[in-house]
Amino acid sequence: MTKQCTKTSPEVWLAGVAMLGVMGFGFWQAVISLGSPGVQEIPLTLNDFRQGPTTGALSTQLDKNLPLRGELIAWANAGRYLLTHGAGDQVRVGRDGWLFSVEELQFYDNALVHQKDRLTLLAKTSTVLKDEGVTLVVALVPDKARVYAQQLSGGHYPEWNASRYPSALEALRLQGVVVADLLPALTPSPTDPSLYYLTDTHWNQLGAQRAAATVAQKIKSLGVAMPLVSFVTNSSGQIAQKPGDLMRMMNLNDMPNWTRPRPDFEISELTTKTVAAQPAGLFDAVSVPVVLVGTSYSLRANFQGYLQQALGSEVLNVARDGGGFLQSAKDYLANESFKTAKPQVIVWELPERMLSAPLSELEKQGLPL
Repeated sequence: MTKQCTKTSPEVWLAGVAMLGVMGFGFWQAVISLGSPGVQEIPLTLNDFRQGPTTGALSTQLDKNLPLRGELIAWANAGRYLLTHGAGDQVRVGRDGWLFSVEELQFYDNALVHQKDRLTLLAKTSTVLKDEGVTLVVALVPDKARVYAQQLSGGHYPEWNASRYPSALEALRLQGVVVADLLPALTPSPTDPSLYYLTDTHWNQLGAQRAAATVAQKIKSLGVAMPLVSFVTNSSGQIAQKPGDLMRMMNLNDMPNWTRPRPDFEISELTTKTVAAQPAGLFDAVSVPVVLVGTSYSLRANFQGYLQQALGSEVLNVARDGGGFLQSAKDYLANESFKTAKPQVIVWELPERMLSAPLSELEKQGLPL
């Protein structure tokens, strides 16, 4: 059961004391910062104060010169979490230590229009690639909040996004796009361990392994002949603490564990070829039959390694961290290596949450096909 902030636990008392300390220390640091060069340039007339230049300049001076600013903010965020379970604008605190990205829960005006535009782009890309002898496989990643809706603070996934995943699957299939439906693989049974990290937006290693098996099965069903390569997965043998990206968004990644949600712990696994080979360059796809484009999901939790092992073939990973819906695909398809040495299959990993957001300028430009 989720810890309620109304309990007068030792952590709450400590948080209150810490917050008072932070406020006092912050005030003292602010006084010190006002003695720094540049303070004499702050406009101090009555008219300046009334119209805002005085307070604006003072705020800039404090922001520029306040010592230990980062530490003060981190402790203030820790106090907010302990006292109110608040997490800022980008994160929502769920039950039992689960954190969720606001992007998965957000309501967007014209969401269906944005989704249709992106799916149309994928369908056109699939058609063009097919004419060039390349099969596009879209791997649609369900929201963590959809899979673990019972861990949201309200206990249910928002209605306005409920049809997003199934409608996207249906629309892609109706347009002839090959789709790997990852929702069944990422829907745990009551006895399953977690398939997503508690403090991160991404799947964990078990989730990545199950998703990779589904994608590999879809590729194999296409009947594509690929050179077989043997892979082996080994574990580090040591459990390590892994505070996730949602913890970083709360600015609590470097704080003591008692001041923040409990971090994830994991024994890292790494998949390698059983026979040593020369490493390929980023776009060196001469002998690689499958190319993986997409987002940070493809760069986390050994997903590429699990996919290679499940497929029994090499996979070139050109996914981009922070590249959004389109960036990695655009970079790869514009590269000369794609034009001269096309793969047999391109796997486009796509998080569900990206479907509804307004299109970026990059997306409006489309792909170089």
